[in-house]
Amino acid sequence: MGGAVVNRLLIEAADHYNAGRSEPAQALCRDILDRQSDHLPALHLSAILAFADGRMSEGAALLGRLFAHDPGHAPAYVTLGDALAVKGERHGAADAFARAAALRPRDASIHSKLGTALLALSRFAEAEAAYRRALALDPALSHARWNLALALTRQGRLAEAEAAYRALLDHDPAHPDGWRALAHVLADQGRYDAAVPAYRQALAAQPADAGLHVSLGDVLYKQRAFADAARHYRLAAELAPDDANAARLLGHALHEAGRATEAIDAYRRAVALDPTDVVVLSNLAACLYGAGQLEAAAAACEHALALQPDHAPAHTNLGIIHEKRGEIDAAVSAHRRAIAADPAYARGHANLAVALRNAGDIDAALAASHRAVALAPDNALARYNHAHFLLMCGDLPNGFAEHRWGRDCPDLAAGMPRFDVPEWQGEPLEGRTLLLFAEYGIGDALQFVRYIDRVKRMGGSVVLQVQPAIAPLLRCLEGVTVLARGETLPPCDLQLPLMDLPRIFGTTLETIPADVPYLTADPIKMAAWRNVLGRAPQLKVGVVWAGNPRHKGDRQRSLAARDVLPRLLMPGVQLYSLQKEPRPDDAPTLLDLGSDIIDLAPLLKDFAETAAAVSALDLVISVDTSVAHLAGALGRPVWMLLPYALDWRWLRDRADTPWYPTMRLFRQERPMAWDGVLARTAAELARVAAGERGLLLPESMPS
Repeated sequence: MGGAVVNRLLIEAADHYNAGRSEPAQALCRDILDRQSDHLPALHLSAILAFADGRMSEGAALLGRLFAHDPGHAPAYVTLGDALAVKGERHGAADAFARAAALRPRDASIHSKLGTALLALSRFAEAEAAYRRALALDPALSHARWNLALALTRQGRLAEAEAAYRALLDHDPAHPDGWRALAHVLADQGRYDAAVPAYRQALAAQPADAGLHVSLGDVLYKQRAFADAARHYRLAAELAPDDANAARLLGHALHEAGRATEAIDAYRRAVALDPTDVVVLSNLAACLYGAGQLEAAAAACEHALALQPDHAPAHTNLGIIHEKRGEIDAAVSAHRRAIAADPAYARGHANLAVALRNAGDIDAALAASHRAVALAPDNALARYNHAHFLLMCGDLPNGFAEHRWGRDCPDLAAGMPRFDVPEWQGEPLEGRTLLLFAEYGIGDALQFVRYIDRVKRMGGSVVLQVQPAIAPLLRCLEGVTVLARGETLPPCDLQLPLMDLPRIFGTTLETIPADVPYLTADPIKMAAWRNVLGRAPQLKVGVVWAGNPRHKGDRQRSLAARDVLPRLLMPGVQLYSLQKEPRPDDAPTLLDLGSDIIDLAPLLKDFAETAAAVSALDLVISVDTSVAHLAGALGRPVWMLLPYALDWRWLRDRADTPWYPTMRLFRQERPMAWDGVLARTAAELARVAAGERGLLLPESMPS
């Protein structure tokens, strides 16, 4: 058979192969090899056809015949490499491609194939070199750019991988997975702001890809954009309704977004898809607790613990439920089980500290809090709670330093004012204007404005921003511009929260600025109140028995009128109600008492008016509320009815306070034990009414 005929038959065979007609192609190759057994192109094409049909042994034999005649046949090595790669013989494939690349060093596609074989062997640096060589020879090879980026990613060289993906997208903006991969690399670098638009680009091309929605949701979650994260997790859950993880993540995001009802639904869906997921069950319990469904929350915890008895978060959540029910010993036990299950569980130690405080074991609470902070030094809530334990134990310098963590707690910081000017560090003001502002409650503001005089001595101007209810009262402060929140602020050079002033001035128990009064009532208002109240010959006693019901510690600090007022009724005493908003359950008691208690609350439109009224009274008896702070700041006798250990500022085991020299503390002897407090208060009041006026003030305070 002549050469021309053979070449024609080979061309026809190749055409059949390229058209997917393997049988006629094989027949033509056999025809050629029957006549010319060493025809290398026919041997090569026959091998290709054999491998394509899965006849691996036959293909290998044909290549063996070819290499016997031409050991340097580069295309045959490529074919061998492809065949070995299909069989999973990665080392052999890499060797074959390396031989081909050595024979044809300027063939970009061979270097790319070599890179892919090396990548499969996790020989990432060698694969990178092969891909870089391929791209140097042919910059248009998109798959080589893709794989180069992958090799860089696998080596942890994320910035270079990002550059490679960007180069890929510059050459091929419609690459099906380029934007996804770029977004992943950006997210892995913690560059969430850049990752979000990359994920959105990927979703523009693949809007029904549930995995992409989950990935974007994950980045948004890390940015604390919980509502946006929930939207993408929800889309993922709708696209993949059997995916328990999408429902789980949706629950997490909704929980963080404060949408407890929706979170409960998502978690229940996740539990239905995977009833063994103890994390979901524990989180479901937390959401049910937040929604006030304590029984269902406890049941979810018990379900989780039945599946995994050592699941620490479920024990912790069960402890929190016990606390809410007032089951203090059960709460401590649950939190102890949490840290027994996982001694490194910081949240367990932090919650144990709170439960121990509620149980009255302050030393153990402080130790547990120290452990929580040691385990999770960047946990803002643990650090903030730790501040309270330190302050309660009298360690003011460290306590106020830790207290600054509160501004990093989302729930606390949500309502805090924020300002763009630098924070004051205590240096001389030298004519600059300092903005001081109330960041927490009214009682805190009233307590810490005592530092204003010290600040004024630093040589600058002071602007004070406070809650509208106390702004009129605080305008008594000389040399200070007092503005209510919402009013336009003048230009300021520096800013500082009021509660940071003790830290700035290095306050200790011995150096608390306690000269009272540091607030004064309006003289005209005070004279009017004294004129009204002065006609009563009895001891004039104002009473506040409950605080804001929304306060997280209200259950421990507030009392009912029926438990307090009847015990304070006695000869020589006229009671006056300073209670701004009596609760519905108080109405029958107030009605029964009639004129034995005179309600002043309707006349107390703001704290300036309350200050004038308090100044006209002989004594204020109050639970832990802002009125007690007001009376103390005015230097008036005030008796505080205190839980055992709720608020840091009243320290421990004291009947007086260095913050307010005219204040007496009537403290519970054990948690939730009010009878003793009320009995002692009534007995002391009877002695004052009988003429022992020195008892109005603490023993250390001269009458």
